[in-house]
Parts: sequence; C-alpha cells; structure tokens
Amino acid sequence: MGKFYRFSGIWVLALFGIVVWQTPAFASISATETVTATPVGANYQYAITLKNTGTTNIGTLWFGWVPFYDLLPTAPSLISSPPGWNGINAPDVFGTASAQWTTTTSPLLPGATLSGFKFNSSDSPAVIGGVSFFAGFPVTESYVYIAAPQAPGDSGFALSAPVQTPEPGSIALLLAVPAGLLIRRKRN
Repeated sequence: MGKFYRFSGIWVLALFGIVVWQTPAFASISATETVTATPVGANYQYAITLKNTGTTNIGTLWFGWVPFYDLLPTAPSLISSPPGWNGINAPDVFGTASAQWTTTTSPLLPGATLSGFKFNSSDSPAVIGGVSFFAGFPVTESYVYIAAPQAPGDSGFALSAPVQTPEPGSIALLLAVPAGLLIRRKRN
C-alpha cells in the first residue's frame, strides 16, 4: 500500500508542476463599442468608438462580422481609420460585407478609448441596428483581437452595441450655427 501512495504522490506532484509552469499569464481581451449614425445625403455615416476594457492591447476591430459570416447587408464605402490603423471592406466566406480595422503600430491600450473608425452605407440605422438574417446576430456584432484577426491562440472577444442617432433637434442646432454665421457674414 505504501508503494501506491508514493507512486500517487509523484503523479500529483508532476501534475501540479505542469499546471504551475504551463499556466499562461491571464491577460484578457474585452471591449465596448458605441456606434453612431449620421445622415450624409442619401446615405449614413457610421462612427464607432472603441473602449478597451481588458488587460491586453487591441490590434483589430472587425465590425458587422462573426467568424466566417459577414453581417452588413451592403458593402461599406468611404472607410476611414484612426491614425496608425487601416480600414478595409473585409468580405468573408459567407454574407455580403464587413468592415475591418487593423494596426501593427498603434494598438489600443488597456483602459483607453479610440474613435475614428468610420464608414458610409446606404443601409439605415434601423437596418444596421437590427438583427441580421444570419442566426439572429445583431448586425453590429463585432470582434476585437489582440493583434491580427484570427491569429493562432487569439480567439478574440465578441461585442455589440445599439446604433445611436443624433436627435433631430441636435442636427438642426448643428446646421443652424453655421447658417447663422453665414447670414451674419453676408450682412457685414
């Protein structure tokens, strides 16, 4: 019986050693996003602000996407990016379109917030803020990754946010100020 306990103790010690030495540093990736729609002629401009709520950097934001499926009903146009980031329409295996921003030089640090992720679309805020035809995912479903999208060992983090639209009074106020200045300038 003593030999069994000694043999079991060695296995327990070996298992403990494996767990201790193979445990990764528990950095976690998580984020929140805000999506705002502004009318631009017959289209809308969608602006995304990303907040890193995790303990590791963020190097990719993939908007309107779940693994292997694009959720945007129409391809985004006029994609613009924060400094140091690159934005593209990144169609995947299935679906129509998604917007993807990546960086190798300016990752979003833990606790920081970054705006400047923008694209235009003919889809209304009701469509972008609604449910996609694929498995009931919100169209605004997004993934963030530590570095490159879908890199080995980086499963990413899924997030989604409702689309905010400025109140009509706010839009009127934004238009009234420049109009008032223009009228005043003409009088002078």
